[in-house]
Amino acid sequence: MTEGLTIFGKTVFDTLFIDWRIMVITAIISVILFLVGMYIQLDKWGRGIPEGATKPTGAWGALKLIISRIFEKGVGHALEVLILDVAFQRRTYRRRKLEWFMHIMIFWGWIGLLILTIVAAAAEFAGPFLFNKDYTYFVGVWKSLELPNNIFGYMLVLGIVIAIARRLFSTGKDVQARNADIDWILIIGLLIVVITGFYAQYLRTDVYQVSRELVSAYPMGLFDNITVMFHEVFTLLFCVAYLPFSKYFHMITAPLTILVNHGGE
Repeated sequence: MTEGLTIFGKTVFDTLFIDWRIMVITAIISVILFLVGMYIQLDKWGRGIPEGATKPTGAWGALKLIISRIFEKGVGHALEVLILDVAFQRRTYRRRKLEWFMHIMIFWGWIGLLILTIVAAAAEFAGPFLFNKDYTYFVGVWKSLELPNNIFGYMLVLGIVIAIARRLFSTGKDVQARNADIDWILIIGLLIVVITGFYAQYLRTDVYQVSRELVSAYPMGLFDNITVMFHEVFTLLFCVAYLPFSKYFHMITAPLTILVNHGGE
């Protein structure tokens, strides 16, 4: 049975449901691809900066220009736009209530799960290195995150269901959404993430009756289950590595555009 990773005498990744080598390699590949994609996008924007502009062109020039524009009217104004226009999307709410609700469910469902994943990963290291605790520290943190994980997961599912319904039953100008293949790729991909995630949770809690334990304590059927492994790997590749190369990248570009334009109309 695979065991966790030992670093300076401290053991981490000893509570994963798949081999930590698979998880670490997939995570590294996903982060690298994400950063490469971000650089490509920034470089593309940088090439669009007019010649003679005071800001340098290229990826770093675009990043500097974006940051300077966001805080052009001060930190307070930037925070107001970030909270009201980005986090709660007040402009969309004024125009189309159902679309606003769908975006909120998908945006906060995705962001919430991402934040909780980062918190859990931090707890995996914090226990042994900061608090000199064994794996039980992480187990306690993970159990405390189960409820919000479920809430954000169901929010994401609800947003996806609304998105599918809008594309299937759209009329008028919205009928083009039915033929937007890239939209379907994103919707189906997110659907795969949440379905396999809930099924993996069902296997852990209902079938094998385990939560987070040492790798050595897992039933072999759970640790080697292809659905659990597929969920972990696919989620990293689709939600991280694929993000800058997909239309789903508007989750980043749209908030940046709003911040750069100081809210706009």
